[in-house]
Amino acid sequence: MASHSDKTRGQVTCVVDVSPEVVDAGAEMTLHGTVSCAPACDLRGNTLLIKDETGAERGSVEVTDFDGETNETGEFVVKAPVKPGEYTWSAVYAETSTPISFTVKAHTTSVVVWGVPSAVVAGERFRIKVGIKCSSECPFTDRLFEIDDDQGNPVATGTLSGDRWPGTALYFAEVELGAPAEAGLYTWSVKCAGWDAGIPHAEGSVSFGIRAVSHPEYVVTIETVDKESQAPLSGARVVMHPYRAVTDERGVAEVRVAKGAYKLFVSQTRYMTFGLPVEVTSDMTARTELELEPVPERN
Repeated sequence: MASHSDKTRGQVTCVVDVSPEVVDAGAEMTLHGTVSCAPACDLRGNTLLIKDETGAERGSVEVTDFDGETNETGEFVVKAPVKPGEYTWSAVYAETSTPISFTVKAHTTSVVVWGVPSAVVAGERFRIKVGIKCSSECPFTDRLFEIDDDQGNPVATGTLSGDRWPGTALYFAEVELGAPAEAGLYTWSVKCAGWDAGIPHAEGSVSFGIRAVSHPEYVVTIETVDKESQAPLSGARVVMHPYRAVTDERGVAEVRVAKGAYKLFVSQTRYMTFGLPVEVTSDMTARTELELEPVPERN
């Protein structure tokens, strides 16, 4: 929503809209002005003079439209200052000066993480993907980032490639990490430091969870079929939290788990989810028969 300021001197009123109200340092912002007078008069061809906080001219914008009561300018695009802060510029028409207020902020650094395994074996290696972008899409090639553990200690650093993740503005990198030595739930973070050189950027960070599990001791083989036809179901999702697998073309999935009690869930599109408590003390096989979801009756 554009902000506006107005001021009346005599019979002339100026209104200047600023968009956006809060703008990235050095980014473009758009000004649009209206000028009215009493009695109404056609001011087309005249100009509004734009001055910054020091009084220096930043350009001018011509009055181009008149609807019988109000005159409007075209849009005027200007670069915002590079130093963050609150600013008041002015638009000058004849003897009327209208303040133009806006805020300049450091560029936002957004960090995302994906590809984190649902569970990793304690002490083993795993890989994640890190994506980072600027709110004004500044180039982030070779930008450094750091990964910290749940105690805030650095565990890895990485460098963004020159490529962007398809369909996004994210510069990305793949990082290999070592899982915590003990089983449990952990919260780690990725941080990209801010900087003030040139265009200022704020620090960006994001947290992500890691579930470290004991080393799998046993293999649970799940055979999944259609209950009515007994045909194997491929692509069924198997969960023995936090372990996961997907059935192959034979309707079979193997899940390596640690000793313990689990709730086995098997799901497939158009089928009702199957649930079964399982106590794992050795290698075992479980057969699951999935029923089709009932078809809603039509009135």
